[in-house]
Amino acid sequence: MQLLNTRQAAGLLEVSEATVRNWVRHGYIAPVAGSASRFSATEVEMLKQRITVGDLDRLRRRANKKRSGSSCIPAEYLENPSFSGEIAKIQKIVIEEKIDISNAMYALALKQLVLRGELADAGAQSFTAVCCCESRRKPLAEELAAWRHELSSFTTAGQNVCSRLFDTLIDASHDDTLGIIYQSLMQTGCKAHKGSFYTPPALIDAILKEYARPDGAFLDPCCGTGQFLLRAARHGYDPGRLYGIDSDLLAVRIARINLLLAFPDIDFSPRIIHADTLLHDINEEFTLIASNPPWGASFTSNDLKRLHQRFPSLKSRESFSFFLARSLELAAPGAVISFILPESFLNIRAHSDIRRHLLANAQILAIHSLDRPFKSVFTPVIRVDLRQAEPDANRSICLKNCNGQEKKVAPARFAASRDSIFTIATSDDEYRIIDKIYAMPHQTLLDQADWALGIVTGDNRRHVANVAGPGLEPIYRGNDVMLYRLRPASSYIRFDSAVFQQVAPPAKYRAPEKLIYRFITNRLKFAYDDRQSLTLNSANLLIPRLSDYPVKALLCLLNSSLLQFIFARKFDTHKVLRGNLEQLPLPLFSEEVLRQLVALADRAIKGESVAQAIDAVIFDALQLTRSEIDLILSGIALE
Repeated sequence: MQLLNTRQAAGLLEVSEATVRNWVRHGYIAPVAGSASRFSATEVEMLKQRITVGDLDRLRRRANKKRSGSSCIPAEYLENPSFSGEIAKIQKIVIEEKIDISNAMYALALKQLVLRGELADAGAQSFTAVCCCESRRKPLAEELAAWRHELSSFTTAGQNVCSRLFDTLIDASHDDTLGIIYQSLMQTGCKAHKGSFYTPPALIDAILKEYARPDGAFLDPCCGTGQFLLRAARHGYDPGRLYGIDSDLLAVRIARINLLLAFPDIDFSPRIIHADTLLHDINEEFTLIASNPPWGASFTSNDLKRLHQRFPSLKSRESFSFFLARSLELAAPGAVISFILPESFLNIRAHSDIRRHLLANAQILAIHSLDRPFKSVFTPVIRVDLRQAEPDANRSICLKNCNGQEKKVAPARFAASRDSIFTIATSDDEYRIIDKIYAMPHQTLLDQADWALGIVTGDNRRHVANVAGPGLEPIYRGNDVMLYRLRPASSYIRFDSAVFQQVAPPAKYRAPEKLIYRFITNRLKFAYDDRQSLTLNSANLLIPRLSDYPVKALLCLLNSSLLQFIFARKFDTHKVLRGNLEQLPLPLFSEEVLRQLVALADRAIKGESVAQAIDAVIFDALQLTRSEIDLILSGIALE
């Protein structure tokens, strides 16, 4: 289990360390057992995702407040101290002088052009005069004139600041020098709002190495400052076949300058436009579409309504889903679409709509696991390659892991899942075992259980005590949930549902017997409770209503290696979601097997080590082979 200290957790969550400590007091996140300031990286990432998707609006407002004033340098360039030092000086000038960022970037663009020999040295000349922007190349002069026309007026003070910026930039050797600076000047909160982050060039080159067709048209539908277009130029595309679209006008201006610089001996007008790809009419078909689209970008209610009308099969608000669907419309028959996406695309229920859309409208060529290539983003990343063609059930999907190992799977495997989950970590042998279990007589928890979330007090510091007292009763957190039993209580509360922010019906907490499970984890952990105990929101409740299936037998099954294996391989998530639990198979054991499991559960609840005995009873009852058992035991994803 990877651990983060308070400072690292604060950095990932983009809040202050004091805020992290406050969230600990309020029960939004808890340190690992035995530590006051070490956190599971998985739990921190899950908290960040919950904030991002709006599950915790109060925390999102606090995180946004912290982000609103910060800026960053793309991590790939921190290793160049000279260049990163220039960027830091530029950041300092822009922030301290509060200059309009468009004016600042215009001045820096002039300096880059001087350094590249495209303009005479403007030095400290007036930035208000177009004459200082004269270029030997007519298209470049036209770009500068159009950009200058859009800028706000340069005051005398503004001209002085721009001169300082002009003099600060010395290194213009990078393909996307202006884009790197622009990214560093954008406020982190703004980038999160737009869902955009700087893409490492190696990721782009890998796509182009495999799919570049310089005789066809290439499109980046959310091109930003033109990273993908610049890399495509290196892979043989001429400027007439490179197309880019972006809704950020300043980014488009930079991208157009960048592309002109990439072809210094050709006079052309870059085919990069300022528009909304999702809603703009485009009369062109492309043979390769590649992008790192925005993740979780915000839409206006009006735009969202129009998008849902245009793509009725997409029910979510996820920006990358709309860009995938739109790219399928823009792709020529047989064209390839390659997108860099968060790993959550594969298995989160909210993204089931776009997974179904792709399975029904395209051929999925490959899914690449890329680990965590964005140094400022903890989320694991994947690459999805599609072909604009009718789905072919006989064409396998190639799955590639971070080590370059490959395996093939049939699209039917993904389509068969209730939420069309893309289980890329599951081998064919493992999948056969899962199929075998589901083929046996079984039931599920769907419509056969009551569920409840733990209490959200709204202020744990006020409501939760760490010592017992008059009128207080124990309350348990996610970290208190062990296999089969709860840790001794370390938190206490006065139960008054009227004062809490969120609380389930009291009868659910007071059920004669129930199971309590940890919510944020990659491993099923269920504890038995017959003391009507309360839980905080990191520990949820399950009250089974299965006929002829004792609660303690279910407890054994949910904690068993068998269901740990199925959960890990089928859902591959770090959250224990009700929808996933409702899909797990509960074999119809004989009365004798159920009695054995209940007896073993009683021993486990007392703290005896009987996990292997429980597994043996289950494996024997299902008549699994030794090789199948070995594969199950070796395939469990532990924390």
